Amino acid sequence: MPERTGRAARVLIAEDDDSLRRLLELRLQADGFETQAAADGVEAMSVVDRWLPDVVVCDVMMPRMSGLSVSLELRERDATAEVPIILLTARCFDEDIQQVMALGGIEYIGKPFDFMHLIATIRAMLGEVPSSEPRRIDLTLEGTRR
Repeated sequence: MPERTGRAARVLIAEDDDSLRRLLELRLQADGFETQAAADGVEAMSVVDRWLPDVVVCDVMMPRMSGLSVSLELRERDATAEVPIILLTARCFDEDIQQVMALGGIEYIGKPFDFMHLIATIRAMLGEVPSSEPRRIDLTLEGTRR
C-alpha cells in the first residue's frame, strides 16, 4: 500500500453512473479524502497509471471493463497488489464476485448502500478504525445517574 504520511488518503472511484460518481466524489471529499473518478474500468486503469490510490471504490458492472476485471488487473500489478478494493453492485453476490474477493483485500457492498457504512469500510481498510472492535457509545443522559 502506498505510503501516505501527512496527506489525505487517496480514493479512486470507478462508477459509470454520472450522478452516483459525482455524489461519491463530493461525499468522500467532504470526509477528507482526495479523490479521482473514472466512468469505466479502462479509464480507472488509466488513472492508476498516473495517480496511485490508497483505496479503490469500484462498480462491478461498467462498460468497456468490469469492476471484476479491474480488481484482477490491480492484483496482478506490483504497485497495486495490496491496494484495498470495495466493489459496489446491485448484482447479487455470486460466484464471480466470490472468486475475485478470494484474492484478498476486497470487500463487497450492495447497492443501494449507506454512505456512513462505505466511509467506515474505507477507514477500516486503511487501518484507521478497528474493523472488528465495536464502538462504545455512552447513552447516559446528564442528570440521570443512579
